[in-house]
Amino acid sequence: MAAAWAQQGPGGFRARDGLEGFLTPEDREAIGRIVLQRAKERLGLSDQQAEQIRAIVQARQDEARADIQALRQARADLRQLLERQDADPAALKAAAERLKILQGKLLDRRLDTLLALRSQLTPDQWAKWVELRKARGHRWMGRGRRSAL
Repeated sequence: MAAAWAQQGPGGFRARDGLEGFLTPEDREAIGRIVLQRAKERLGLSDQQAEQIRAIVQARQDEARADIQALRQARADLRQLLERQDADPAALKAAAERLKILQGKLLDRRLDTLLALRSQLTPDQWAKWVELRKARGHRWMGRGRRSAL
């Protein structure tokens, strides 16, 4: 089974072992380039717009990395407390509150990123972007027809 994870997957991306996920940083970068190229084609982005968007997304990902790790740890901490029958209710509530704060912080970051991206697009490009996101069912738009915001 471990040998299967080390094999190259579809599209040439290489899965790997470890807690950090299945993709290497190089794989993530390659996927990012593909996604940006597709967005450039579908939205009619200029080279300057595409570069500004790439910079925004990269900066926001770098900023969020520590918060994402903290969120993972907070989830694990809460899970461990919930598994214990003798866990102190105050400790459970404190762990849940920490989780809520981190989730809120990441939601705020996603909204800030969305607003920064929107500022780089023309009204027509924005309308196309919204339609593409709806069709794909991304988190900020909810699943299918439901609306998350």
